[in-house]
Amino acid sequence: MRVLYFDPKFLTPRHSAPTRAYSLARHLVERGHSVTMVARNPSWLDVSANGRRRSPVLRERVDGIDVLWTKIPYDQSFSKRKRLFSYGTYAAVASVVAAGAARPDVVYASSTPLTAGVPGAVASRLKGVPFAFELQDLWPAVPAALGFLNGRRELAAAEWLERRLYESADRLVVCSETVLEDLARRGIRREKLVLVPNLSDVDLFHPDASDEGWRARLGLAGKLVALYSGSMGVANGVYQLADAAAALRRSGDDRVAIVAVGSGSERAALERRVASEGLDNLVVLQPVAREEMPGLVASCDVTLTVFAPNPILALNSPNKFFDSLAAGKPVVVNVDGWLRRLVEENEAGVYVPAGDAEGLASGLRSLAERPEHLAEMGRNARALATREFARDLLADRLAATLEDLAARGR
Repeated sequence: MRVLYFDPKFLTPRHSAPTRAYSLARHLVERGHSVTMVARNPSWLDVSANGRRRSPVLRERVDGIDVLWTKIPYDQSFSKRKRLFSYGTYAAVASVVAAGAARPDVVYASSTPLTAGVPGAVASRLKGVPFAFELQDLWPAVPAALGFLNGRRELAAAEWLERRLYESADRLVVCSETVLEDLARRGIRREKLVLVPNLSDVDLFHPDASDEGWRARLGLAGKLVALYSGSMGVANGVYQLADAAAALRRSGDDRVAIVAVGSGSERAALERRVASEGLDNLVVLQPVAREEMPGLVASCDVTLTVFAPNPILALNSPNKFFDSLAAGKPVVVNVDGWLRRLVEENEAGVYVPAGDAEGLASGLRSLAERPEHLAEMGRNARALATREFARDLLADRLAATLEDLAARGR
């Protein structure tokens, strides 16, 4: 089977970003399929492709995946106008690439942003093959709720594009039960929906991957360490980490430390608060490559999956949550929905309402007081990852979906 795969977020384990697309594409290759990935090559990405750096598209073979890097810059710090321009440019360039590509057996495109589905729909129509569209977030619902899309015309245009893409897709792949239920309520047939959550890489992330010297180097020996890793944008609400650290300071409890690893538009503000308020129980670290993350996650006691206090964010299916499960670490979540149900029903973590700094601080203090319960929740987390979210299990589900579509297309 030949798969033409569009994902502007595609990165490899050597980069400091989630690698869902890489893992899924690699699994398809391992099953004997051919995968051509059309990705975005941000300005900071170091890619060498036969020295042809003046070309708008660079070709590279990455672990059996044929990657076409479109030279389109993007960064979380971009203004709204620059972000929309980057989204639109990828859609346009990738559509041109699709027109010139060899005929695949199936097309797969992954949002966000929503416009990433455009080249998938174009390729499907031009080549006369089935199209599967992956929704990692609901657009335009999420950016509208967060105030990113606020003009009537731009919102109407985004809603029109959403409807057209959903209609053109033969399958809609969703990453959370909450999104699946939302789309079903909107009248989309259940048989068109496929649930493939983010992956728990139970081989890469493991309780035994701990870096014994990590705590000592950070001066955190003997403390309960809560780790936040990933994006630090507006939607992530990382100011809550500083709020919780300040609440812990006010309580006089020095048993807990918070470590934040990542980058984004809100990172600088978080660092300023650490400095101005003297929050020595909150350590902010630079991003690390994906391949280094297992050691960090295994070296903490508990992880934090936090978002800004907005109900729309309960739709999310964040990578950090599933990495934590794989590493056998309990998760503190602050979104009331699917993730809360998972940690509470499986006793794999605890829920604290978003925006409740005192509640988060109290929850961490309570975990520090119950090391045996913490260890039990960690074992439950690992069991949940292996049973329901293991990488190969979910990658097989996607592969079977695409193989079925390709067979129908033929």
